[in-house]
Amino acid sequence: MFKRIIKYSSKHFGLFKKLTFIADGRIKPRIDTIKIVTAIICMQFCNLGSLNSLSQALAHGKYPSVSTIARVADSMDLDKIRNVGTGIYKKARKSKMLASYYGMWIGVVDGHEITVSNYCKCGHCKRRNVSKIEGVVKYQYYHQFTAFILAGPGFSFTLDIEPIAPGESEVTSSYRLLERVCMDYPKAFSVVIGDGLYLNEKIFKLLESHHKKTIAVLKEERRQLFEEANNLSLLSEPKTYKQKKTTYRVWDHQIEGCWDGYGKKVRVIVSEETNTKRVHSGDGTGWEEKTELSNWMWVTNLFEDFSGDLKNTVKICHSRWQIENKCFNETVNTWKADHIYRHSANAIIAFLLLLFTCVNIFNIFLTRNIKDRAIKTKVFLIGKIKAEFLSLKKPLPPVPIPI
Repeated sequence: MFKRIIKYSSKHFGLFKKLTFIADGRIKPRIDTIKIVTAIICMQFCNLGSLNSLSQALAHGKYPSVSTIARVADSMDLDKIRNVGTGIYKKARKSKMLASYYGMWIGVVDGHEITVSNYCKCGHCKRRNVSKIEGVVKYQYYHQFTAFILAGPGFSFTLDIEPIAPGESEVTSSYRLLERVCMDYPKAFSVVIGDGLYLNEKIFKLLESHHKKTIAVLKEERRQLFEEANNLSLLSEPKTYKQKKTTYRVWDHQIEGCWDGYGKKVRVIVSEETNTKRVHSGDGTGWEEKTELSNWMWVTNLFEDFSGDLKNTVKICHSRWQIENKCFNETVNTWKADHIYRHSANAIIAFLLLLFTCVNIFNIFLTRNIKDRAIKTKVFLIGKIKAEFLSLKKPLPPVPIPI
């Protein structure tokens, strides 16, 4: 299965030809960068989880050492790695390997935290005070980045990430990320969704300048928009419908003059959702029905509904959770994305970009190429890829890959 996904990556995406353009900061390298990047790609495809595991797999043969791989990652050209991801996206979109979400191409942006430690730190670590004992100062060190994905019905496709530097906010980092994504992927998406932090006039105006619409969560009660939407909801009747075990009561308002920073009319969608589920009774003798009530509010400059239906618009607004579930949680729990292969600012982003490249190809490979009904989960397929890799006498493939 390892050889199969390697050949698939080379045949359909030209992955290893694209990797040859990646460079690093060495003046006279004894080992070509492509050999080092190939070792990292194979490690990510097999989900080895650490450079130490890779070194054990490559114990026999003339392969780059762990120290060389880590040192080269410190100076890898991140823009060249991003170009590889751009090329893979273009091929996937052209070949219709990606699917829209309810008829629209939706981008989702959010921040994520990795490498939390009380001791390990570098010059680019963020720091927070976690002192619990009076008079004893204790700091926690961590890295953060913002990510941008395409939401999809089956899987998400990660387009790019941007580090959050010490002393700057998530919005500052995401502004750079959105600006670059809009330039590199001008037709990849038409709507961007974010949480409450992205209800920011700079974000709305930036995306509007690139002819994109924005949806952001409204949860700050002090905002005038929040009060106005609640007041209008009291004066109007909601649209009520039921999907599976959830009952929706949705209000749709158009509000003007309540957001001075933006200065334009916006649309506020209010959704009151009642979910009924079956849980164990308190005495443990049977089952009982439990009802959960949740309230959601979104602000957007998109005034038409998806496919002409307010129900689809509410689903699109909820698709923001894809970046948590199908991107951050999946890559951490399945692909060990929280492991730090090399604790330096450039190396962390380089390894993450290469990981997301592998995950994007893997998801397409699983969806379009695997027909074996015995392979039902991603973990099982990853295990088969890893098992074959560890059984090979020459694990690293030649470059370019022979088809």
